[in-house]
Amino acid sequence: MYRHLVYIEKNILNDNATKRVLDKINPQEIVIIDHYKEVLNQTNSHWHFNKKYQKIILAKRESEFYYKGSFLTSSLGYRHFYYNTLALNCIFHCEYCYLQGMYNTPHLVLFLNNQDFIRATKTLIKQHNDKIYLALSYDTDLLALEHYYPYCQEWIDFAQKEKKLQIEIRTKSHQVDRLNQIKPTDNVVLSFTLSPESIQEQYEPLTPKLDQRIDAVQKAIQRGFKVMLCFDPMIYVSDFKRIYKDFFDKVFSKIQPNSIDSVSIGVFRMNNDFLKRIRKNGNRSDLYFYTYEVKNSIATYSEDIKKQMLLFVSDELKKRNIFRIHIL
Repeated sequence: MYRHLVYIEKNILNDNATKRVLDKINPQEIVIIDHYKEVLNQTNSHWHFNKKYQKIILAKRESEFYYKGSFLTSSLGYRHFYYNTLALNCIFHCEYCYLQGMYNTPHLVLFLNNQDFIRATKTLIKQHNDKIYLALSYDTDLLALEHYYPYCQEWIDFAQKEKKLQIEIRTKSHQVDRLNQIKPTDNVVLSFTLSPESIQEQYEPLTPKLDQRIDAVQKAIQRGFKVMLCFDPMIYVSDFKRIYKDFFDKVFSKIQPNSIDSVSIGVFRMNNDFLKRIRKNGNRSDLYFYTYEVKNSIATYSEDIKKQMLLFVSDELKKRNIFRIHIL
């Protein structure tokens, strides 16, 4: 993260939230802009070069405070599934991430009008008779951003008062200590994405190590948070079965299966337009030289490979007495 320069929308320049974030970043230079898209949507820029100098953009979201959930992610069995975008882009850089193909640049947008998102969600809750499921962090990693703005804290506090709301906060971060002052509530699940060490080193190089994430899971469980483990996306590599079996042996030697709420599993998949754009942008990862099958505009492994992967992993989890499995 390149914190020497920060972009700020002029309409929030004097807001208290802006001042608090600036105190934490302490930039050498501030550039005032009219709208965050002026920077985020810059054309003729090299995505991977800009990632090395990723800037922070402080902005205000004016509309679209939630969206209908995508079929590429799990609804966890809820009829009413939504997600929101409290921030755009991520401080991590996972090779398989679709964000590389979604935005022109990797610059990180932080929307500081979080209470507007919460008010919109209150209205959404009133429109439904039964519980809604809201994913907070699919286009970023909120826990990794908690140092800048207390998104997780404000949403967990909100969820404690709204029992018709089920929240998922998905993360690869190990900064769970930032939630130490927050009282856990049963309708918030912390979802930790875990990957085998060889996968993490090759495809998730800027993320915390597996041991650090396992330690974070243990701390979250000890604090009383509901925890889901996400093995997603699984990458089809040579010796897949051995790598993932050893991985599960390690994970569940340290995390008791009966201490987690559930598990989510899925294989690599991506909108084909995003995939084409990432290839065009020059990502040289072997992931983008693989010949995927494309169905309904989604690129993924062949049905045979996908079934083999999901069946093997499901069986391995069931051997460890894990039966609440969400399969994507």
